Amino acid sequence: MYCGRELEKGEKCDCAQSKIRRGEYEEQKKEEPKQNTNTKEKTNTQQNTNYSDPYRTKTSYKTGYAGGDNRFDGARERYKAKRAAKGSGGIKNVWQYIVRSIKSPVEAVTNPTHLSKVSMLAIAAAMGALLWLCVFFILRGGAVGPFRLIASAMGFGGGYQLLFSILAAFVSGAVGGIVMFFLYTGIFYLINRFIMRLKTPYWDFCERLVSAWVPFTLICLIGTVLSLLSPYTLIALVLCGAAITAVLTYEALKTEWYAFPPSKVLYSLLLGYFVFLSVMSHLLMI
Repeated sequence: MYCGRELEKGEKCDCAQSKIRRGEYEEQKKEEPKQNTNTKEKTNTQQNTNYSDPYRTKTSYKTGYAGGDNRFDGARERYKAKRAAKGSGGIKNVWQYIVRSIKSPVEAVTNPTHLSKVSMLAIAAAMGALLWLCVFFILRGGAVGPFRLIASAMGFGGGYQLLFSILAAFVSGAVGGIVMFFLYTGIFYLINRFIMRLKTPYWDFCERLVSAWVPFTLICLIGTVLSLLSPYTLIALVLCGAAITAVLTYEALKTEWYAFPPSKVLYSLLLGYFVFLSVMSHLLMI
C-alpha cells in the first residue's frame, strides 16, 4: 500500500515504511554494522589471498581523482537530491496533494503522498478557520451576504463590528484547527501505538488523517462563500462534511491497520471519536 508494487503470495514488502510498520527497521539498522564488518573482513582476506604480484610492481593506492569515481559528479548528485527533497513540501506539491484528495479522496487516504509538517498544520488551520466561519454564520441566523459586507466595510449597518467579528472567528478558528489536529491525530496515534502495537512514526501516521480533512475543508469553504444559504441548509452541509470525514478516517485506519479485523478497526474508530468529541465538547463549554 506504500509503494504500489504487487506482491507474490507470501512475499513481504521491503520498502522502508513497511519495515518501520513491522518493527524490522530498527533491527536491520542494528544488524547492518555487523554485516558491514564481516563483509570488510572477507574482502580484505580475499585481497590478501588473491594477490599475485610477488615483486610488488603494482600498487593498489588511489587518490580521490585517480579512482573511477568523480567527486564532482557525486557532489552534484547530492545537491540535486537535497534540492528535490527541499522542494517536496513546496506550494506546488501541496496544491497537487489537495487536488488529489478532492478528486480521489479514498485513494488519497489509502496511499497518501508525503507532506511536510508545516503543510499539514496549514491545512488544519484552514479547515478550522472555515469551520468556525460556518458556525459563526449558523449562530448568527444565516450567512452575511455580499451587500451586507460591502455596507459594513463602508461603515454602514453597525459599522465595522461585523468585519471584526468575522476576522475574530477566522483567526480563532485557525488556532482551533491546529488544536483539533493534534487532538484528533494524537488520539488515534495513541490507539495505534498502545492498542494496535504498531511503531509507525507520528508524522507519517498523520498524513492519512490530514487527507481525510481536505474534502471537509472544501465543503466549509463552499458554505462560507455561498452567503445566500439558510442556516438549516448550512447545518446540513457541515454535517455532510463531518460524515465524509468519518468515512475517510475509517478508510485511512483500515489501510493503516490492514492486519487487524475490520470490526476491531471500526470499534477503535468509535473509541477515538468518543474521546475526541468528549474533549472538544468540554473545550467549547469552557
